[in-house]
This record gives sequence, C-alpha cells and structure tokens, in this order.
Amino acid sequence: MFGIFLAALDQTIVVTTLHAIAVEFSSLDQIAWIGTAYLLTAVCLIIARAIAGLGGGGIIGLVYIIISDIVSLQDRGKYQGMIGGVFGISSVVGPLLGGAFTDSVTWRWAFYINLPFGVITVVCVILFLHLPHISGKFLEKFKRIDFLGTFVLVIATIALLLPLNWGGNKYKWDSPIIIVLLCIGGLGFIVFALVEKYVAVEPIAPGRLFKNRMVIACFAVNFFQGMSFFAMVYFIPLFFQIVKGATATKAGLDLLPLILAVVFTVIFTGQLISRTPIITYKMYCTLGGIFIIIGSGLMSTFSETSKKGELIGYLLIAGIGIGCIMQITILASQHVAAREDLASVTSLMTFFRTIGAVFGVAILGTVFNNELKNHLSGGASSFSQSGFGGGERGGLGNVPDSIKPLILNAFISSFSLSFKVVTVMGALTLISALFMENTKPAGKRTSE
Repeated sequence: MFGIFLAALDQTIVVTTLHAIAVEFSSLDQIAWIGTAYLLTAVCLIIARAIAGLGGGGIIGLVYIIISDIVSLQDRGKYQGMIGGVFGISSVVGPLLGGAFTDSVTWRWAFYINLPFGVITVVCVILFLHLPHISGKFLEKFKRIDFLGTFVLVIATIALLLPLNWGGNKYKWDSPIIIVLLCIGGLGFIVFALVEKYVAVEPIAPGRLFKNRMVIACFAVNFFQGMSFFAMVYFIPLFFQIVKGATATKAGLDLLPLILAVVFTVIFTGQLISRTPIITYKMYCTLGGIFIIIGSGLMSTFSETSKKGELIGYLLIAGIGIGCIMQITILASQHVAAREDLASVTSLMTFFRTIGAVFGVAILGTVFNNELKNHLSGGASSFSQSGFGGGERGGLGNVPDSIKPLILNAFISSFSLSFKVVTVMGALTLISALFMENTKPAGKRTSE
C-alpha cells in the first residue's frame, strides 16, 4: 500500500503545480509533457521525471500482480478495492500537497517530497513483503526478459507522442517531421507485434491474449478510461487557477469532488463484487462510461460564472464514472485469463491505462493549445503563454485590463473544447465496454 501511495502521489502531486511551472518557464504550451513523458523544458527535469516514471509505473503493475498471486479471485475485489482506495487517497493528498508547496515554499518540493515517502516504502518492502523464491539461476531468468520488445514499444510510443504534442503548435500537421514521426510510430507498433510473436522468449504481450474478446475489450476500456481520468486530473486544476483565479492549494481542494467520488466508488464496487455476483463486469464498465460522458459533457459548460454547486456536482458525476471502471477491468481480465497468463494480463491492463493517460493528456494539451492559439493573436498570444501568473493567486493577474476579457474568453473556450474531447473519450470507453462478455464475478463466462 505504501508503494501504491508513493506511485499515485508522484503522478498527481504535479497537477496543481503546473500553473506555477508554466509561469516560471513561460511554457504553457508545454505542460502536457509533464503528464506524457514526465518532462517540460529543462534537461534536469526531463531526466529526473523520466526516472521517477520508471519507478512509479513498475510499482503499480507489480502490486496488482502480487495480489493476483496471493489472493483468490472471489476475494480479490475487496483487496483491490482497498488498493484503489489508497490510490484515491494519495490522489487527494497529492494535489493538496502540490498546491501547498507551490503557494508556501516552491513547486520543487512536489518532487523533493518523494524522498521520505520512498524511504518508508523501501523499508516496508524489505521488512514485510516476503514472497516465495522462484527457482532458477538469475542469469537464465534475466535472459528471458523481453528487452527488445520493451525497447521497440518505448520508441514507437515516443514517436507517436512527439507529433501529438507538436502538431498544430510547434509544427503544422502536414509538416514532414509530423508525418514522418507518425509513420515511424505506426511502423514501430507493427515491428513490436512481430518481435512479440517471433523473437521474444517470454513476450510482454503474448499474442494468445489478443484472441480473447473479453480481454481485448478490457484493454480498450482501460485505455480510454485512462485517457479520460488523467486528462481531467491535469486540466481541471488549470481551469480553476486560470479561469476562477484560485491559488494552487485552492485548486487542489476544488479537485476533491472528482477524486473522492473515485475513491468511494472504487471501494464500494470492490465490496459489491466480492459480495454480490449478480452484476456483470460489463454492467459496471457500461455504467462508468455513461457517467464519464455525462460528467465531462457538463464540465464543458464551465465558465467564469459557474456556481459552486455546478462545479462540485459535475465533478462528482465524472468521478463516479471513473471509479466504476478503475479496478473492474483488471478483475474481469483476470477472471477469464489462464493461470499462467495472470501476470501478463495484469501488467498489460496497467500498461493500457497508463499509455491511455499519456495519450489522453497529450491529445488534450494539443487541443487546448491549438484552440487557445486560434482565439488569440499578436500581443494577446504572448500574454496567454507568459503573463497569466497572478502572484499568490492564479488567474490573469499580470494581464492588462484592456485585453483581459479577450484572453479569459479564449481560455474558457479552450477548456470547453478540451472537456468536450474528454466526452469523446468517455464515449469510446462506453463503446469498448459494450464489447465485453456478460461475465459475472463468481460465475462461469457466458457469451452473448
């Protein structure tokens, strides 16, 4: 649980620091990189966040794999519900800590804070985590790791991320570099599939898993749910800081309805699955997709005059949708997978959610920046990038009054379009859920 707390804290603590980081580096158009590849504009920050991402991603995947090994399928919902609760709690603490550090000390403490939590996690793992030893020589086990497949997958993903972040902003969409990178990314995934099928001794993505309709549907649901969740987590605090003029700490508090709804829904569905085998996995995910669509659609109406009740209510609806899916897809895929595929299917579920988050934040960042650029020109455009820091408050404190309404309306329009894109992500989540089989938590799989 300490491991999950640390990994989730690292993912979410930066969301309320984005405004301050963008102001310091004059790089509002680059903030999506923090959510995609853990980088922004400085080389040291690039390297440090990349290393942190390696650790955080490994922790989350391994925790779910360990639970699948030591806990029965019937009780797995309760334990993964608790893990989901810890993830949610750290997602609450993260933005609040990030906001407090940004307002009171410096945004850099959002990264320093990982040190004490990391030490505590390492100590707990050494003292309390005792797993059976796997027989065999270390070198033999090391050789079975799919290094080539992992390398090709990373290169292909980066090749797609770059044009998604640069397109329409740094380069035109029809520019040679964008087209070439998109082609390299697409070709890279084809090469990855060939490596997994013909080269890897123990592939990280076994082909047999992609012959199971239920597993494929769960992968797709996780991908689009990850897109929706992290796109909202990264851009909602920015809305509160820029449009509503909130401080970083206040933006963290304003995000609470979304996160708390996720936490309570994850815990509730975990208990429900373990105690009530009547509701199918498909029903949970379908309901989640519907709530994401409704919540994000309502969020697209946010403006400077939006009332507190609207802000809280719409975030609650979206949070319930995210929580309905958060752990269900992992349980569903583990239910239908063979025993020897549990580790692979669990790690792939985590991968698809993470890679969905990466692409979701990248896509939303591109949509946001392009829409903002379309609404502004000349001097107003330069203020939109570097002049919106308002000291203790967020908002547009440094922008001249003569152009403030123009810039504010441009930001509101950009956020509105961005949340409409999240609605599309929610719709894709719902469509993917409809392809799931009607499998009940404690029953045999049934085809439609």
